[in-house]
Amino acid sequence: MARLRVIALQWDVELVGQRRPDLAAELSEAMARAEAVEEAWNSLSAEARAALEYLLRRQGTLPWATFARRWGRIRTVGPGRLEREELWRKPISPAESLWYWGFLQRATSLDASGAAIEKAFVPEALLLYLPAPAPLEVPLPESTAPPLHLVQGVGGLDDDLVEFLAYVQNQPVQLAAGDAWPAHQRDVLLKRLHSPAAARLELVEVLAYEQHWVERDEHNLLRPVPETMVAWLRAERGEQWAAVVRAWEESSHWNDLQLVTTLRPDPLRGWPPDPVASRRKVLVLLRRCTPRVWYPLAAFVAHAHEHFPDFLRPAADYDKWDLRDALTEASLQGFAAWNAVEGALLTTLLVEVLAWLGVVELGSDNPHWPPHSFRLSELGAAYLELGDRPAPSAPPALKVRRDGLLLLPAARRYERFQLSRVAQPVPNGRPGWYAYRLTPRSLAHARQQHIAVERISEFLGEAAGQPLPAALRKALEHAYRAGEQAKLQQLWVLRVEDPDLLAYEKVQPLLQERLGPRVALVRTIDRDALLKELLQAGLLVEV
Repeated sequence: MARLRVIALQWDVELVGQRRPDLAAELSEAMARAEAVEEAWNSLSAEARAALEYLLRRQGTLPWATFARRWGRIRTVGPGRLEREELWRKPISPAESLWYWGFLQRATSLDASGAAIEKAFVPEALLLYLPAPAPLEVPLPESTAPPLHLVQGVGGLDDDLVEFLAYVQNQPVQLAAGDAWPAHQRDVLLKRLHSPAAARLELVEVLAYEQHWVERDEHNLLRPVPETMVAWLRAERGEQWAAVVRAWEESSHWNDLQLVTTLRPDPLRGWPPDPVASRRKVLVLLRRCTPRVWYPLAAFVAHAHEHFPDFLRPAADYDKWDLRDALTEASLQGFAAWNAVEGALLTTLLVEVLAWLGVVELGSDNPHWPPHSFRLSELGAAYLELGDRPAPSAPPALKVRRDGLLLLPAARRYERFQLSRVAQPVPNGRPGWYAYRLTPRSLAHARQQHIAVERISEFLGEAAGQPLPAALRKALEHAYRAGEQAKLQQLWVLRVEDPDLLAYEKVQPLLQERLGPRVALVRTIDRDALLKELLQAGLLVEV
């Protein structure tokens, strides 16, 4: 009632009603006139008009915390103090001035996720008569000169997905409590993924579940879903890539904040909810970038802080979530902690997830330094509808070396998956290529899957674009039917001066084979244990 009377005094309206609804109706009728609004507008201070225009440029509504952070607070007082001190005559902020003029109202509404958000808004009856403000002009992000070095090896999440699907296809992975992988199998798979392998595996696994590329059966075994998995593997390369980016954009079970190593979640509430909404706001922010133009990471984060600060917490309530500093466990509440939370998240998205996905490319002035700038990739610009998707060039065919090593480019994802069913993956130092070797064991695995040797030979010929060499085809058929006839192992040779040392009770079990009184073979996996035992025996070894 006291505020209604103050608004009436400001607008020079004489109220006759006694009840609050009647007074509100009288005020609404008197204020919702072009002449009255124009007169009130002219009576506002320059700061109050700027605050009102700020609200009008945003369709007349904003989260209350966002508006108050920029335009000041409103004192909470009783009617006695309000009228006794006539607080409306000396408002402490532009927001309070608008409050006592009735141009600013406050209400709670629900957002898309059903969460309550307190809003600041201009009454609809007054919006019709207020002057249209100049269009909202937000400056573009600050650009920079091209870096001296393009950071290599940051993309390839879609290739990691192929490795994940191939491993699940070929190895029975039985998940333990908490969906944990058996340690040995996880270590084997991590060696096949791009760095940082552990974080990328977590993301790939979540996306594979959500897109129904894999599933868990009744025995908690991880299994591929043939229809959806093969559909993705057979898709055109650009579509494969875009499907993985969309899977990340739409993922409700993956929270990018967990990658920010400097943060810990709220002990009670966990991470802020709705990762999809915040992720899409980051993509909207990236659409402000110009393709092929480089942007400094620090300046881009500062741009977001100034113009799009609430992408993670749309209600702008920076005290609701009690995120913690990972090192000190200090609380990171309040807008003052924006750089430690939102800024760190945005940086992590750019240098990790969006780079892994191939949406952005990273630059540095020294190949050994962390990246300091980024730009949209051609594919990233196309995904954000800032350009056309580049036409994919045909990747090279399968290469068959004379020693039997098979080299396949990363872009041939369907062929890589199929080759993993009949050949053993081996380490390869050639970027962009994956290496495999046909072995008796891998062919035995193919036979268990009822893959005929003729089909293997035909598939390899199709992938290579020419028939297999006669020697390889003959060896393939012989190993498929006869099994293991030869084995090549990598071993260490141990030579000692004292023959008795090879008979030492703690050394003897670590020897693979004796070649003479002073020489023995040692398996690679036993090497470190052998060095330890020899040291305990008082012997330093020349390695």
